[in-house]
Amino acid sequence: MPIVTLTNVSKTYPPTQKGGAEVTAVDDVSLEIERGDVFGIIGYSGAGKSTLVRLINALEPASAGTIEVDGTDITTLSEKQLRAVRSGIGMIFQQFNLFSAKTVRANIAYPLKLAGWSKADIDARVDELLAFVGLSDKARAYPEQLSGGQKQRVGIARALATRPAILLADEATSALDPQTTHEVLDLLKRVNVEQNVTIVIITHEMDVIQTIATKVAVMENGRVIEQGDVFEVFSAPQNPASQRFVATVVKGIPSPAESAALRERHDGRLVTFSFRDGDSSQAQVFVDLADAGLDFELVYGGINDIRGRAFGHLTLAIRGSDAAIDAALVKIGASVEVTEIEREGAR
Repeated sequence: MPIVTLTNVSKTYPPTQKGGAEVTAVDDVSLEIERGDVFGIIGYSGAGKSTLVRLINALEPASAGTIEVDGTDITTLSEKQLRAVRSGIGMIFQQFNLFSAKTVRANIAYPLKLAGWSKADIDARVDELLAFVGLSDKARAYPEQLSGGQKQRVGIARALATRPAILLADEATSALDPQTTHEVLDLLKRVNVEQNVTIVIITHEMDVIQTIATKVAVMENGRVIEQGDVFEVFSAPQNPASQRFVATVVKGIPSPAESAALRERHDGRLVTFSFRDGDSSQAQVFVDLADAGLDFELVYGGINDIRGRAFGHLTLAIRGSDAAIDAALVKIGASVEVTEIEREGAR
């Protein structure tokens, strides 16, 4: 059974001005999040992804549809009942949302005090979490004395305090530099594996999805336009919006303008080889070209790896006789997708 199930969920808001139309932030969304997933929800600003995460922890009521969390339809619950559900859902934020007047220890202890834990249990749990996030030496520090990455580690520890089954991360790395982002993502991977916590990560950064997520849903104008295994969505995106996102981290076939620039800098025929896990390797392509007596150089693209599965596109400038190039492309095309840039439809 999925730990989170959304079925035909919509969220509308009243008109922003008199006589205006309702604003639809989430529009007929259905998706399932399996226990143990790191599920990414990605979209540009205004896509509805942050509203969606607020529906999952019932900070916003759905206008239509049903939302089940761990088998319970939360759209039918009272506020008192919802508080119990929320205790099983942790949340971390882009701007950390720490209490500036409380120490790191006090920030982490806060939800445990609200939950009525004993002092001894609180102390033990806070010590455990400080060690887990690598901040035991910062227990008495205040947020203003911490770096951005350290603040987010405190936020993660606080979100995990009551041992939630689900962790919602809303743009949790957007305020961090690239190195710190990867450190925080590595910590979230540990949360997922070692703490057995299902993570839903909301982001507009495709490299975050590539680094940590197992599944992904792409949102646009309040709707989920594509969803599935991260490798499948990255290696063969079907929707134009998904393709735009993927293009930010994966170089595909050069555009006409890029192709023109490449032709100015490189002699020979431009050919793109597209690889997916299980295809012939790039090394074999190079061997086949060399065996055909062809000269070639890599001029565009790259290979990406998602959880040990490789995919990508390599554009080569190949020099030699047309007959030799044609024969090599036919041989390689039996196991790898081949696109010749200069000759539309050539294989």
